[in-house]
Amino acid sequence: MVLLVHITLFSGSLVFMTGMYNVNAWTYHYNIDSKLDWTAARQWCQTHFTDMVAIQNQAEIAYLNEILPFHRAYYWIGIRKIDGHWTWVGTKKRLTVEAANWATNEPNNQGTGEDCVEIYIKRNKDTAKWNDERCSKKKATVCYLASCTEISCSEHARCVETIGNYTCQCDAGFMGPRFVQCQPVENPQQGLVKCDGAFGEFNFNSSCQFQCATGFNLVGAERIHCLTTGHWNDTLPVCQAVKCQAIIDAPRGWTMICTHPLSMNSFNSSCEFECKEGFELNGSKTTWCDHTGHWTDKAPTCTVVTCNPLLAPANSSLACADPLGKSSFRSSCNVTCDEGYKLRGRAALTCQREGNWSAPLPVCEVVKCDSLKPIANGSYQCHDSVDEFSYGSTCWFKCDSGFVHNGTNSTHCTKQGNWSHISPICHAVQCPPLSDTPKYGSVSCVHPLSTNSYNSSCEFKCEEGLVLRGTDSTHCDHTGHWTNTAPICTAVACDPLVTPVNSNLTCANPLGKFSFRTSCEVICEVGYKLRGDTTLNCLSNGNWSAPTPACKVIRCEALESVHHGSVHCHDLLEEFSYGSECWLECEAGFTLNGTNSTYCTSQGKWKQELSVCQAQQCSSLTDPSHGSLTCTHPHGQFSFGTVCEVSCQAGFKLHGTPKMECLEMGKWTDTPPFCLAQECPLLSAPENGWMNCSHPHSLFSYESQCLLGCETGFELTGEPDIQCSASGNWSQEMPSCAVVHCEPLWLTHLSDLGPPPSMNCSHPHGNFSFGSQCMFWCANSHELNGTSQLVCTSNGYWTHSPPICVVKEMSVSASMLIYAAVGAVSSAGLLLLGGLIFLLTRQITKKAHYSLNKSSLEGDLNLAFELN
Repeated sequence: MVLLVHITLFSGSLVFMTGMYNVNAWTYHYNIDSKLDWTAARQWCQTHFTDMVAIQNQAEIAYLNEILPFHRAYYWIGIRKIDGHWTWVGTKKRLTVEAANWATNEPNNQGTGEDCVEIYIKRNKDTAKWNDERCSKKKATVCYLASCTEISCSEHARCVETIGNYTCQCDAGFMGPRFVQCQPVENPQQGLVKCDGAFGEFNFNSSCQFQCATGFNLVGAERIHCLTTGHWNDTLPVCQAVKCQAIIDAPRGWTMICTHPLSMNSFNSSCEFECKEGFELNGSKTTWCDHTGHWTDKAPTCTVVTCNPLLAPANSSLACADPLGKSSFRSSCNVTCDEGYKLRGRAALTCQREGNWSAPLPVCEVVKCDSLKPIANGSYQCHDSVDEFSYGSTCWFKCDSGFVHNGTNSTHCTKQGNWSHISPICHAVQCPPLSDTPKYGSVSCVHPLSTNSYNSSCEFKCEEGLVLRGTDSTHCDHTGHWTNTAPICTAVACDPLVTPVNSNLTCANPLGKFSFRTSCEVICEVGYKLRGDTTLNCLSNGNWSAPTPACKVIRCEALESVHHGSVHCHDLLEEFSYGSECWLECEAGFTLNGTNSTYCTSQGKWKQELSVCQAQQCSSLTDPSHGSLTCTHPHGQFSFGTVCEVSCQAGFKLHGTPKMECLEMGKWTDTPPFCLAQECPLLSAPENGWMNCSHPHSLFSYESQCLLGCETGFELTGEPDIQCSASGNWSQEMPSCAVVHCEPLWLTHLSDLGPPPSMNCSHPHGNFSFGSQCMFWCANSHELNGTSQLVCTSNGYWTHSPPICVVKEMSVSASMLIYAAVGAVSSAGLLLLGGLIFLLTRQITKKAHYSLNKSSLEGDLNLAFELN
């Protein structure tokens, strides 16, 4: 690589010193002779080369610091602040934090307007670092000439400049000619998904839009995108039922019963409301949680039932107690008439649960006095403030001319309905006026001449409910005095009232304690209700208007018995009455489900219902392997009292207790039994044999099967197959292996051929059986014709025919005859030539017949061995 320095003339008179560093791919170019502002520097780069240098990595920064010469003003590079962000002007990409190469405490925008960037080439401090600078300053310039062209890389790839080379980098989401694929997406429960993309669904840059069914909210991203990594940019969302805010119970208000088909307080949940006695529901009785997560109706309110507001009757005062609100359920009001007025109706009113008062509103009527009679020999004039001759009316008296009155000249109607003074009388001579008219009474006089004159007479009477004490009449005598003083009227007395038990008694005694017009009100204590009239009045006959009421304790309904449990109560007053506390105890083997106690409230209702007794649960049982389980469940499946029996299939034997019972503590009486295959006696291979067995369940047990066989030279006595039955016995007796026998050896001595050979045999398994060996020899005058040793083989045959002894040097004809005889014996029935058979038959009948018995073997055989 060669560094070329040349002088180029621009615009006639300006000379720039430039350098070009050839690196085979793209090239760097710099201008150090002419200092330019940032904009002019970029224009110079774009005119002569590609653009102002765009630095991609630390290696490139180090490379530029190495090849560029030091310049006092340093070099502009292709970064500028655009819209408040540092941006590579060539690619229009924002500078990332990772790619930044700022000097210490930079960028600082010192003095404002520092929107361009210079690089400190070969500076002692912060070498090759960047600094923000005002774009109008003059500096050297670094440019580059790109090596990438439009055909450098294929579709979906871009050419990346590197020092001395370029690289084709696949676009995001591509791996060569193929698209990056993400995992296929399925519809979420209670929702739908719709996927699409420019390169096909589930491929790079495709997206999936999720939506949920009505009443369900999407939890997670609404749209996910397939990233270049082949993964979705977010986890798959799920559809959850829309939640409504929990409804909180209102104090002294409604009760609520809710159903939740999906989950608590979620879509399609519904609640019903009900108010307590004396309250009415304001709002909807039911509400639903809709798809928006709101209740269709607000929670209602229970407002106390109200009665029409009471206004104090005219000329009265109204006193009310309102425990639940003004003029509402349980409000009680008392009407008291003003002075001079009397009550018509009931004084005490109670607002009932239907919204009506217990009685009509009473009225206060003005107390009236008797009309004044005309005065003989005189007149009167009255002023009526309310009504004629009523409370507050005042009358003035005046005698006719020639008469004088004896007494006051005025009177007024009192609150008791009496005139304060009797009418005066105009007369010449009078007795003193009767000023002591009985209170609550009246006087009636007869004046034949004039009022309070001689022969005038007066009679006294009391008002209703009062009795006269004294003389009921008086006369004006000739002395001008009355014969008797005026009597007095005293109120009739009623029997004293005793406050009923568990109540409060309040009385008003206008005329004396427990006397006429006394009014008493009885109010029961909490937990008691009145039996009788609330208000008692003392009547004019000395009797009370009603019997004394009683306060009886409020009672709740009797509690019914509970299955498998007993109810116990503590009654403070009476059975199942106010204040009674009851609790539930379950029988052994049963447990409580819910609350175990309640009490009777002042409203005559139990605070809460008692629970139920549920049977104690034992662990569930299953059929054992190769067995069955039979259970009875008197109180529920596998609960207290359940009895289970286990039985095994044929060929299997029960191990453990066959019957179990669930006890009161929720435990079985024993561990579950199990079934094992019935065992047969152990077998071993027969002597001189072998055995091959299969055991489907366990060793030598039910359905085990054995195949038996014998070694070479032995035969099986019995069937080769044996099986273990369900009863634990083998299907047959164990067979055995018996040795194979050969035919016993019998030697025939032809008299003309000489004596039979001598024989000595060994029998390892029994006489003339498999493995027996016999040796033969002849006397000195004879020689053995045939083999000297015979062996009994495994198939029950001797290896050769028995030999014979022949005289040494015998003629040819004799030899032929001997051989013919031997062949007939060994062949055991084979047909020979007719002539030889005939000759052999003749010879046998002529010659003596010998057998190997004890007498013939003496001196020739090993008798001890042979006779075993």
